[in-house]
Amino acid sequence: MSTILNNKDYYPTPEEVISYMAQDIEINGKVIYDPSAGSGNILSYALKHGASQVLVSEIDQDLRQILLKKDCRIIGSNFFNVRAEDISHCDVILMNPPFQADERHILHAYEIAPEGCRIVSLCNHNTISNTYTTNREKLKKLIDNYGYSEELGDVFSNALRATNCRIGLVSLFKPRSKEEFEFDGYFDLTEEEELQENGIMQFSEIRNIVNRYVEAVKMFNSVMEVNKTIDNLISPIDSRGFHFGAFVMNDRRDMQRIDRDTFKKELQKSAWQTVFSKLDMRKYLTRGVISDINKFVEKQLHVPFTVGNVKKMIEIIVGTRENIMNKVLVEAFDRICSLSHDNSTAGEGWKTNSNYKVNRRFIDTYVCEFDSRWPAEYTKIRCGHRDEALDDVIKGLCFLTGKQYEDVMYEDKKDQWVNVRRTPKSLYYYFNDNKIEWGQWVQWNDFFRVRGYKKGTMHFEFVDEKVWEEFNLRVAKIKGWQLPTKTDNKKKGTERQRAEGLLIY
Repeated sequence: MSTILNNKDYYPTPEEVISYMAQDIEINGKVIYDPSAGSGNILSYALKHGASQVLVSEIDQDLRQILLKKDCRIIGSNFFNVRAEDISHCDVILMNPPFQADERHILHAYEIAPEGCRIVSLCNHNTISNTYTTNREKLKKLIDNYGYSEELGDVFSNALRATNCRIGLVSLFKPRSKEEFEFDGYFDLTEEEELQENGIMQFSEIRNIVNRYVEAVKMFNSVMEVNKTIDNLISPIDSRGFHFGAFVMNDRRDMQRIDRDTFKKELQKSAWQTVFSKLDMRKYLTRGVISDINKFVEKQLHVPFTVGNVKKMIEIIVGTRENIMNKVLVEAFDRICSLSHDNSTAGEGWKTNSNYKVNRRFIDTYVCEFDSRWPAEYTKIRCGHRDEALDDVIKGLCFLTGKQYEDVMYEDKKDQWVNVRRTPKSLYYYFNDNKIEWGQWVQWNDFFRVRGYKKGTMHFEFVDEKVWEEFNLRVAKIKGWQLPTKTDNKKKGTERQRAEGLLIY
């Protein structure tokens, strides 16, 4: 315990504070996620009040060992590596993040939360009262648009780990989009496990995947009975701590015991990914689609994983591709505008001005986490969840222009093991492998050239003016706005835009 108390970020949340956080939240029967779970105070509160499942993350190894003994699912250690698909079925996020980066934790929680999710977080009250950083400004916009904040005072002054810090509370609700990607009603709900032999060659691999899944699930109970028998046999004589059973490993290689339902759901999610990979469907799979499929698996366990249902899922995804990509383009448009006033022609009025455009050059904040050992000669980029968001934009632009995603985002490189290997044009590899200097423009792919800065921002520019115009036109059409004209596109920029190289061309 003394080692844990030396953790400068460990401040267990008092039960009365958790009760206040959850006072207007329905926890009974809901899936709750705690991104910085500590020793499990929020976890215990959620289970006590009837949560159907509690998901947790915790970066401290000693604290994770405590959580491994509790009734929860550890989905990762570092919260910033948790993706939208990992919590796609989550109803509520309750969190007490490290205060040294509380705004980043809340912003990431909102970004990966599924639509309809409630996010309630503690923070240093100074984070929401003094918005002098880019991230704090972004958090303030989220609070203004989607929730509220308040000061709780020094509610940790008598806690197990006391502090007189003034505590704030942020409550957000992520609204649902007008168009939701739903699967209900499309699938055969019978438990028939006989596979269809329709002779279609491209589905031979799918039959193999389905067969492996079905047989593994069938064998689970019999294997677990054997494991239980072995455990009973050796328990009186075992001094080594042997355990037989089903376990899942997290990103820090902690082993956590799972039951049949969890095994069935997690294996099915992996099986879906394998199916999509075999059919080379990357161009269809946005973050939203993967999250929706994972949510479907979590919520609709009674739908069998059969060849017929796999075919129906693929038909839905392919058939609704235009709606999916339109949503991706609108989300990208709104997000770019919200990041900086210099990113659109409307400036601060982008939410109320229906006749505006994304600039040809725009800034994205904290796309990457940079190596702390600088000043350095070259960028050292560790791209996180934002790389996935940018990948969605590329897929939307491919749909818009008719280009093949694989051609845009993958390139042939010579390899020491094989003559040629197809590798992704990730910003991480692009900048590290090529040792791009700070502030130097480099063409990333067919759509964008980019340049990185030490403060964590990345500048983007549409390479092709026609693609930039088509992007703005498509979003305007979807939103029902007056379509931008080339005359509008010649609007002059501000002095700040000229200084930053952000003028519209």
